[in-house]
Amino acid sequence: MSMTGSKVDPRVVKTRSSLRKALVYLMKHEKLENISVQKITETANITRGTFYLHYKDKRDFIKSAMNEILDDLFAQIMVERQISTSGNSVQVLSLNEAFQCIENSAEVFDVLLNNERNDFFYAQLYDRLCQELTKYAKQLDSEFDDFDVPVKMQVSFLASAVLGVIKSWLQDGMIYTPRYMTQSMMKMLQQFSGEGMLLTSFFDGKVKSALEI
Repeated sequence: MSMTGSKVDPRVVKTRSSLRKALVYLMKHEKLENISVQKITETANITRGTFYLHYKDKRDFIKSAMNEILDDLFAQIMVERQISTSGNSVQVLSLNEAFQCIENSAEVFDVLLNNERNDFFYAQLYDRLCQELTKYAKQLDSEFDDFDVPVKMQVSFLASAVLGVIKSWLQDGMIYTPRYMTQSMMKMLQQFSGEGMLLTSFFDGKVKSALEI
């Protein structure tokens, strides 16, 4: 969980982590609207009183829990790269780190992304990815006079494509390694890079060497 500012009491971190794990567990079997605070606290082995010390209600908790998972994920997968034409630094998404992070927490992400009962997290992840792509496009705006394909269209297409591949990879039991997935994803993205799809450069295809792993 990402925290800024003053140091957070480890007991608070542990409590929130336990509640998040309980939520993910319950989401395997039930729709979000059917998951009560009582079910969450019983599963986490935490009292309702403790729950309400941290959150106003179930809605506040779910929003906070999903944001914490997203913040943790993007903190690990966003990396800094330089634009070759100007040398300016921009934030891009490391596909290798993304696949690696998802593999490391496969059970969690499979529940969050491939559960017909609950599509809340997918929508949140899609929105966050679109935000990062749009931010990147604004940084590129000063580097290029025009985009052949409208930015909004590129953002929607790329976010849907990448998340679709990730969902499929999880559904198939991750039979391919993060390295292979990164290289394959880059091959597909490169097919569009020469067709006015400048935002494909938001996805970084660098993979770790054998010595770095």
